[in-house]
Amino acid sequence: MVLLSLLYVSVAAELSLLGQTKAVDVIYGLKVVGGTAYTAAGASGLVAVDVKKPDETKELWRVETGGGARGVDVAGDVVYVADRGSGLQIIQKGSVVGQYSEPCIGVQVSGGVAYLRSNLGDVFAIDVADPTTPELLGKYNESFAESLFVVDTTVYTTASNGSNGATRDLNIIDFSNPSSPVLLGSVDTNVSFHTGNIFVDDDTAYLATGVGFLIFDVADPSSPSFRLEYKHVLTMDIYVANHTAYLACNGVGSSKRGFSIVDVSSDPPLLLGERVATQNRLVQVEGGVAYVASNGIEVLDVRTTSNPTLLGEFKPPGGFTRGVAVSGDFAYIVGDKTVLRVVDISNPLAPTVVGSYGGTTWARAVQVVGSTVYVASCRYFFVFDVSTPHQPRVLGTYETNGKYQYCALSMDVIGTVAYVGTHSDGFEVLDVSSPSNIKRVGKYDLSRCNGVLVSGTTAYVVSSRGLTLIDVGTPSAPMLISNVRTGTSQGVTGSGTTIYVAGRTGLTIVDVSTPSAPSIVGNFATPQATGVKVVGEIALISGSEGLQLVDVSNPSAPTLIDGYSKSAFNGIAVMGNLAYMAEVGMSVIEVWNGTLAPPTAEPTVAPMTPAPPTPAPATPAPPTPAPATPAPPTPAPSTPAPRTPAPATPAPSTPAPPTPSPRTPAPRTTAPATEAPRTASPATPAPGTSVPATTSPTLSPAGGNGGDKKTLAIVLIVLGVALVLVISMAAGVWWWKNKYGGGGGANEVAMGETSKTLPSERQV
Repeated sequence: MVLLSLLYVSVAAELSLLGQTKAVDVIYGLKVVGGTAYTAAGASGLVAVDVKKPDETKELWRVETGGGARGVDVAGDVVYVADRGSGLQIIQKGSVVGQYSEPCIGVQVSGGVAYLRSNLGDVFAIDVADPTTPELLGKYNESFAESLFVVDTTVYTTASNGSNGATRDLNIIDFSNPSSPVLLGSVDTNVSFHTGNIFVDDDTAYLATGVGFLIFDVADPSSPSFRLEYKHVLTMDIYVANHTAYLACNGVGSSKRGFSIVDVSSDPPLLLGERVATQNRLVQVEGGVAYVASNGIEVLDVRTTSNPTLLGEFKPPGGFTRGVAVSGDFAYIVGDKTVLRVVDISNPLAPTVVGSYGGTTWARAVQVVGSTVYVASCRYFFVFDVSTPHQPRVLGTYETNGKYQYCALSMDVIGTVAYVGTHSDGFEVLDVSSPSNIKRVGKYDLSRCNGVLVSGTTAYVVSSRGLTLIDVGTPSAPMLISNVRTGTSQGVTGSGTTIYVAGRTGLTIVDVSTPSAPSIVGNFATPQATGVKVVGEIALISGSEGLQLVDVSNPSAPTLIDGYSKSAFNGIAVMGNLAYMAEVGMSVIEVWNGTLAPPTAEPTVAPMTPAPPTPAPATPAPPTPAPATPAPPTPAPSTPAPRTPAPATPAPSTPAPPTPSPRTPAPRTTAPATEAPRTASPATPAPGTSVPATTSPTLSPAGGNGGDKKTLAIVLIVLGVALVLVISMAAGVWWWKNKYGGGGGANEVAMGETSKTLPSERQV
């Protein structure tokens, strides 16, 4: 077993990213140049989109920028990305060629200088004449600058008012001497909340606000003055060309005014046209075409200002993925922007979204059972038929009140019963036997139920209170068994009588062999763990550190094997040698490769019948010689095997599990290619009954290498030495018999016979 564990670990340490779905986070920055839209797409990094043919938009390439892309600008063939985690990233021909490490959320390039709006609101001037070696020229200590616009060497920002901080000022800063920037002038905007973007056209500055936009006269930079306000809906961005303002708006409420066109040459400004949309963040106009971005890009014909017309759009799957489940050739992912997406994973190098069910609700958990998929979201608990993966069909829904505090966050479905954890409405038991008529049959008050695992008549629920064990033997009346403080927890899985909890401080390992008194037996520290799966003796943990593989063969001292840390992950599913990771979209990571394969299924948690105490070791009696051809031991208690085991103190019989109520869930049924269903541990043997040792995980060879040859050589040497010892001992016995006439009877010892009972290995 020790040798097998070492070999298994050596394989598990080899991690590689195979493929990703092409999801795109919210677009925070947009620059369109020569038919290509460059987008700063948060966790998706820099995403370049071909918009030459608006009705055939497509992604060209993307570059990871390290943390969260927030702003973008283009000069020549060089793209500059402001990343809130890793700073300024300078990209040429699809590769990062230079970087400046100040974390930032805005960038604009003018005259070989990149002006950055830092996370803290200061303005930095960076020399980028040589993109490979950017250098700091100077810095202006602004008071939390919220927007940035550059004309030559003049920088326009909005920032908190220095006198009382209650409103924002429009500041004009001279960077002609970047080592010593100077404030030229300032004017109070009287805006007491966050402002949108600035746009400067000739001698006029336009500032987007929560109720429209403001117009300022900046002809004299030393004395800017307020001119007028245009009342409208929440405006995020503004672009002005030929005295016409194009507005990207958050069309909240009943207005749905997501894009508007306003004539600013008249006094007051005149609304010319608009387009219904729920939310837009950014806008840019080139040659009678407007590019409007938020969760994708819309390309609009604005030559007729009274009737902006959609020419085409780029609408990739967007938002963070919160949950993933796999079955056969398909993965089912849920998240912030779409209730359900179906991904073809038959080719792990190129996972492809082939079906989806839309909606604006935030989905948090997903489970697949055969051709049925269950989704827990912030408004509904959904049941889908996915027998046609390209067209998931809703079979039924259960409304979770539609408010955030009642969001369904987690679930486990066993047979016709769904156990659902909510944010503030407790742990619920739902009858899903008729998907078109889902009913709640039971509830236990517990807040922020982030993870649920059910085995037998026990539910293991992780929440802000830690790990809670709930008796669900009577579904209409769930009852508390016990609770153990594991900190704020997010994910849960189990094996045998051990529960693994992923939480804010890492992995917590809990012994639940006595359900009324669970105890923490080990911890593995890692920040913000979001999910955990256990395969054999290895825990796979998702979280802010990416994917980590941890050896848990000794629960009291879990040890890191290896990890993949290029992305933070929100959840994990495992099938075969691949891990499917929830992030912005989904990543497929190969976690086992080389010469050995992993176990074919995850271990399962047994129903929590109290475990019998371990009997004290007994002194072995002299063994009884076995017949020449021993019969295999018979496990039936009433018919002992011919071989008589050594006397030992018999273990007390295992108490019978409680009789389930008529609504006790049926055993889980899964598709053949899905992860193994949870099954009960082997029953405790009756006294005097021989039990074969549990077999260890099958590790099958897949081609040799130097390490395997070396291991084989060592094994052959050990076997050779053992053979020599056996032959020597046999020869010695033969010599003793011949010399002293030993003919058998009570003094004879059968060589090679032992009475030692082999301990069972971990259940798999």
